[in-house]
Amino acid sequence: MPFGRRIARIFFMHIGSFVAVIVYFYLCEQATYSLEGVRTALLTGLIAMGGYMGLAYSQGELKQFDFGLLAMFAVGTLGAYGGVAPVLVLFQYYSAAILFLTLGLVALVPLLLGRETFTLYYARRQTPLWQQKLPEFAAINRAMTVYWTLLFFVSAGLCLWSPQDWRFTALYPNLLIFVAGIPATLWFPPLYLRLFPPDPPQTAEPLIMGLPFVFNRKAAGGAHATIQFHVSGSEEGSYYVRVARGKCESFTGVATVPDLAVYTPDSVWLRIARGELDGAQALQDGLYRVEGDFSILTKLGEWFSRPR
Repeated sequence: MPFGRRIARIFFMHIGSFVAVIVYFYLCEQATYSLEGVRTALLTGLIAMGGYMGLAYSQGELKQFDFGLLAMFAVGTLGAYGGVAPVLVLFQYYSAAILFLTLGLVALVPLLLGRETFTLYYARRQTPLWQQKLPEFAAINRAMTVYWTLLFFVSAGLCLWSPQDWRFTALYPNLLIFVAGIPATLWFPPLYLRLFPPDPPQTAEPLIMGLPFVFNRKAAGGAHATIQFHVSGSEEGSYYVRVARGKCESFTGVATVPDLAVYTPDSVWLRIARGELDGAQALQDGLYRVEGDFSILTKLGEWFSRPR
């Protein structure tokens, strides 16, 4: 992906939606949260949010948070300029809590209605396509949404606990989001898969591309090998796995100089992986063929099995 596009993606994913929020809180602080200052900040936030959403729409980057924050500013602005005093007072004293409650509802409501969760927007942009085809992809996103919902509501509770104390309205909630929330994309999916082991893949692509997830680095030791798979059948494709320095990576396409090349129908390799077919016997029977270092083939069962 070009550098400019990567920067734009980071902006739309993590920053853009909250520009209006930052502007709103800045204006409120400058006006010391006076009623008139909050009223002006709400209208400015609404305009800024609408402008950002127009930009995000033009780039195909609209997400659920955008609509939730737009609704928050719209309700606040209508109440403030429509003479609904309680609404304006709520924003005057509980703006931080309202923000986190809004985020929590954006996470919770689609989950309860069985609709697409907000985490899917981020997951689709951070995971390869082959993983998105797996049933575990949706399950992990639902579980991640529950986790984020709890974080948002706990953050809102902190804000409500002491609405005039900046530690409870800014420091602690943001620490919770940045320390417990954002890094969860790294540890939450592996933990979920460990607690709820998935069924074996039903197609060759996730079976091969997912080999790094079952890589036994202890068994592989210091091995260096590039293993190419040419898969034929209903879902044909070329994939390769690189083992080096105790790590394993998978790629789509054709490796430059593989140490071992496996030519196999998808159904044959799936049966071997499930233990329904003996790999050595299938090779003797001509069900698949290999080229290159045959000794690597004999090690695959050890390298790609969970450590005991």
